[in-house]
Amino acid sequence: MLPTLAEVLALPEVQRGDPLVVAGRAHLDRRVRWVHVSELSDIAELLTGDELLLTTGIALPSSPRALRGYLDGLVRVGGVGIAGLAVELGRRYTDELPAALVTAAEEHGLPLLAFRRETSFVALTQAVHRIVVNAHLAELEASEEAHRAFTQLTLGRARPQQVVDLVAEMADRPVVFENLVHRVIAYNTAGRDHDAVIGDWERRSRSARLLGASAAVDVGPEPGRFGRLVLLADGAGGAGGDLTPRHRMLLERGATALAMGRLIDRDAQSLELQAHRTLLTELAAGVDVPHLPARLTSLGVRWKGRHVTGMAVRLSAPGSGADELRGVATDLLDELRVRRTSGLVGPVDDERVVALVAHAPGDLDAVVARLVARLARSGARLAVGVGSAVAEVAGAGASVREALVVADSAAPTDPPRAVRLYDLRLRGLLHLLRDDPRVQQYVERELGSLLAHDARTGEELTGTLAAYCAEGGNKVRAAERCHISRPALYARLRRIGQLVDIDLADPENVLALHVALLAREVMATPVR
Repeated sequence: MLPTLAEVLALPEVQRGDPLVVAGRAHLDRRVRWVHVSELSDIAELLTGDELLLTTGIALPSSPRALRGYLDGLVRVGGVGIAGLAVELGRRYTDELPAALVTAAEEHGLPLLAFRRETSFVALTQAVHRIVVNAHLAELEASEEAHRAFTQLTLGRARPQQVVDLVAEMADRPVVFENLVHRVIAYNTAGRDHDAVIGDWERRSRSARLLGASAAVDVGPEPGRFGRLVLLADGAGGAGGDLTPRHRMLLERGATALAMGRLIDRDAQSLELQAHRTLLTELAAGVDVPHLPARLTSLGVRWKGRHVTGMAVRLSAPGSGADELRGVATDLLDELRVRRTSGLVGPVDDERVVALVAHAPGDLDAVVARLVARLARSGARLAVGVGSAVAEVAGAGASVREALVVADSAAPTDPPRAVRLYDLRLRGLLHLLRDDPRVQQYVERELGSLLAHDARTGEELTGTLAAYCAEGGNKVRAAERCHISRPALYARLRRIGQLVDIDLADPENVLALHVALLAREVMATPVR
């Protein structure tokens, strides 16, 4: 980082000249890009801005008007002016600088220094230039480090959150990645106050006050721009201090990584689904989600005064494909938009999509019916679970997890139908108890011998027993379900009774076997 004028004044080479700040003391935080020595009165046209100009004043004009014109030219250099003017006393001015020069400098806010002792301009210039060159070298090294880090992220197909985390870590400033309608896609507070960073984000993002305290770059080339990366500073949730060229470099690198990541990963989900997925995955995992209300608001969920309900959709078979999973998520998100319903949608693993819907009290059935109808258009076999509606967002995670339990327990159907926990009855209870060793022992005790027989002979008597139980012990319908004759069914049932050592004419025995079969089916569902 380039040195400030105050830091230059503290150098031993400068202190030997006994410097006195005679004007512009409030602006000693100006950064010094270079040091220039000149006695020319028209030097302004040869400068570019942010220099510390050293002179003995020997060739400066005599009249107050000409002196003011000299200073006016210096403050207009490069549109930013020079960083400061230092005049050595003793040759042209013996005791003090001309009042006209001091007044003009104070009016323009230009730091004006007087060296009261003879000063080695060469030694001073060398000392400052050493710092400036080292600062440039540090910037180059930092740029190279950033280049390597962001290139690695890009090639690794990093998610937006990972890019934002890296920018925030390297800049030590809060960073927010928003979409074109000012919804937060990813953010990192860099250890600052959470609400100060993303609280009421959409309104603040549109305000000039936020932009004045931040740096922002568009993500994606026109006309394909798809977001904006914002690095916050003073007054915008930042930690204080101006944004430096290094901060802006990191912001540009981050924006490029986000744009390249989207181009490289053509199978990636939309940014909105990715942002939704991050929060939904946390809710599904049952972890404590800090600042949940603020995060829901930043993602555009209008939850105040409404109920929120979790909904889960499970594909018919594990590994059905990313396209089918993405299709389900897109259908749900599109339906929410069409119906102007607020909510989040995103895959939580390779098999399930979760939605968190905000709705008016009493509207849940209508909202769910519309979403299920939209899913039915795909013609896919899906299991749709619906959690309990909750009046407080703090219960959103419980509703999501309940919906996942239901979706995991329910059988996929075409067309899909909404299933709630109370619809599952025995199957739902067995799903909740499926990891209990006592249930597993029960299944093995009731069905072990039959399963061993099928494994040894390939006869599949277990399937026959399942059909018989599913039909409530009705042999006619069971034979039809198995596509065999009734005498063949009777023979199979006799063998089953012998293998499990049970009387299948007793309804209680049939119920016991049916429970064991349901428990085995539930336990066959992959554990997540």
